[in-house]
Amino acid sequence: MTASSSFLIETHQCPVPGGAIYINALGRGPLVLVLGGISGDRQAITNAADGWWQGLAQAVDPNQFTVVTVDYAGGNGESEVAAVPQTIAEQASYISTALLELGWVDFHAVVGGSYGGLVALELAQDKQLNFDRVAVIGAAHRPTAQAVMLRALQREFVRLGDAAGQPERGTQLARALAMLSYRSAEGMDQYYPDPQDAVNYIESRGLRTVQRSLPRARQLFEVFGPALDSYRIEPYHIEQPTLLIGFDSDQLVPPSLLEIFHGQLPDGRGCHIFPSTYGHDGFIKNTADYAPVLKQFLESSWR
Repeated sequence: MTASSSFLIETHQCPVPGGAIYINALGRGPLVLVLGGISGDRQAITNAADGWWQGLAQAVDPNQFTVVTVDYAGGNGESEVAAVPQTIAEQASYISTALLELGWVDFHAVVGGSYGGLVALELAQDKQLNFDRVAVIGAAHRPTAQAVMLRALQREFVRLGDAAGQPERGTQLARALAMLSYRSAEGMDQYYPDPQDAVNYIESRGLRTVQRSLPRARQLFEVFGPALDSYRIEPYHIEQPTLLIGFDSDQLVPPSLLEIFHGQLPDGRGCHIFPSTYGHDGFIKNTADYAPVLKQFLESSWR
C-alpha cells in the first residue's frame, strides 16, 4: 500500500445465527478474502498501514483489490456468536453466511495464513462462495503429530491453572508455549543472545493475550486448538488453482507436509518454501520474501 493511497475502511456487522460477524473491506477492485492466524482479527491490513499483517499489502494491494478481512467467531475482535464454532467447517460456515448476507459471492481469491489457511481450504471446498484461486500460507491438509502434541500441552496448562486457582497464569503459560512453537530455535537464539530475554519475551506475549480477554484467550486453546487438531481435507476436493507457501524452519507445518499436499492437489500452482528464522511466524514476518510470488499468482490471468 503506497503512502499516497487513501481508502475508507468499510466495516460491516453481518447477522449470523446467534450473533454477528464483523467484516472490513478496504480498497478497490476484485474481492480478495484475507484470513489470518488463530489470534488474528480483521485489522490485518489497515488504511493507516499499521495492520498486524500489513506486509501482505505488497501482494494484496488495496489499490488493486478490495481486501476483505474478518473477526473470527469466538476469536479476538468484535464478532459475537452464541455457539462458538467447534470445527473449521463451522467457522467457515459463519464467514460464508456473513459474506452472503452482504451479497459477496464471487471472489478473485482467498488468501489464508495458518488457521486462516484451513478456513480458506474449507471455504474453497464448500463452494457456497466462488473463488477463482486459493493461496495458503503455513497450512496443510492435515495436522502433524508434533503440532497436535504441542496443542495438547497448551490445553493441559489451562486445566492445571484452573485446578490451582490461577486461570490467568495457566492461560498465560499456554500462550507462551504456543509462541515457542511458532518460532525456530535458530531464530530465538539469534534474536535473544541472553536466553532470559527469550523467556521474558514469551511470558510477555502470554500476558498480553490474557490481558486482552481471558475468556477469548481460553477459547483459543480449548476450542480453536482442537479444531486445528481434528481438521482433515482431501486435497482432490480443492479444485481451484492453489498456491502453497511455507518456511524451512516451521515446526508446525513442515515443508515435507506441504510438498505432499501440493502433490495431491488437482491444480497445484507451486509449493514455495522460503528460508526463515521465524519458524511458523514466517507467514507474518517474511511477507517481503514471499510477496512477489503471491502477487504474481494473484495477477495471473489463466481464468
